[in-house]
Amino acid sequence: MILAQFWPRWLVDLHSPQFIGLIMAFSGLTALVASGLTTQLDDAISKYFKILLVSESVDTTLVILASLGDIFTLVIVAIILTIIRRTRKAGVIFLTSIVIIVITTMYIKPLVARPLPPYKYEPISRITKNFVIEADSVVPFARGFSYPSNHVASITALAYIAGFELNRKFGRSAMFIWALPMIISVSRLYLMQHHFTDVVAGFFLGLIISVILSNLMHLDQPFLMSRFHGNDSVA
Repeated sequence: MILAQFWPRWLVDLHSPQFIGLIMAFSGLTALVASGLTTQLDDAISKYFKILLVSESVDTTLVILASLGDIFTLVIVAIILTIIRRTRKAGVIFLTSIVIIVITTMYIKPLVARPLPPYKYEPISRITKNFVIEADSVVPFARGFSYPSNHVASITALAYIAGFELNRKFGRSAMFIWALPMIISVSRLYLMQHHFTDVVAGFFLGLIISVILSNLMHLDQPFLMSRFHGNDSVA
């Protein structure tokens, strides 16, 4: 497979061409967005989602799917993974990834200063009208900017970290987990929270941070805990 040749193993090294390629892709895309060269493309895609004709059921489904990528939801997932002993290492790494992604995007957004899409999401169904959609940033000074996507970055980190464990058990079937970032990306574009390049950059950023932490915190090694036995001491 071509993909296997490009990305030979799930957990890539920090000195690998794959990781260096991710850094270059994110840096290059950030430079293009900051210079305004992607404006026409992003606006055309945003207009498409604006005029997209959908039913009430599709509208409701996309809003619910978008909520699955909320930071609050992902933190709960990380805590659950941390509690379960088999997935404790993955949970700790994912929780750390979320914190770093939130902080990183919080500072990148005002630096790039890319405004939110000019179009407003108009809910169709009764459920979506009463649904509270989480903002992409938790701090006021970054809330008006859209690049990169915090939500997509976080769900991508989950896909990479959880996918590593699934890959060891199920092999190539674990590739289906990459549908998660795609679904969240489409739903966020539909909700007019992001431009197209925002979600692409979010994917790159989430992958970069999760790869770094997976290497530094040794995702491929079991979680070890110190055990203290009171009866081992000699009087």
